[in-house]
Amino acid sequence: MNICTTCGEPIAPHSTLCPFCETPQRPSPGARPGGPPVRHLDLEAGLPTVAEALQRLESQLARARADGVRVVRVVHGWGSATGGGGRIRAAARRWLQERYDAGHLRTVFFGDHFTHTSPDGRDFIRRHPALRASERSDRHNPGITFVEL
Repeated sequence: MNICTTCGEPIAPHSTLCPFCETPQRPSPGARPGGPPVRHLDLEAGLPTVAEALQRLESQLARARADGVRVVRVVHGWGSATGGGGRIRAAARRWLQERYDAGHLRTVFFGDHFTHTSPDGRDFIRRHPALRASERSDRHNPGITFVEL
């Protein structure tokens, strides 16, 4: 089975058209096989400092790109209920936005806006159908950000 380069759905090996999104397919000789469609990265694990979390983010995104991963679901948390937290979230989002603006990332999609009812969210889920499984729990979640490599 091959994977559609547009929607990520499985297609027959010699198919010239994706049956799901109807995108024409052509084989790419010598292409490296893709990795898993989504990788999860928890920046909060181990209670790192902001600098440690950003270093982990940078190294894990580079590793995901090398492994052929298409989307990384970054869990950065959204801060404490008292309003005193959220430093990792703010720093991670700022860092990701800078990388996106510089053209190093294809898309940065903040969890606050992640829903199948918005045009952007619907398009993102269409391109990455593996996210359908977590769409309900990730919907409007300010503690995550999706990064498309």
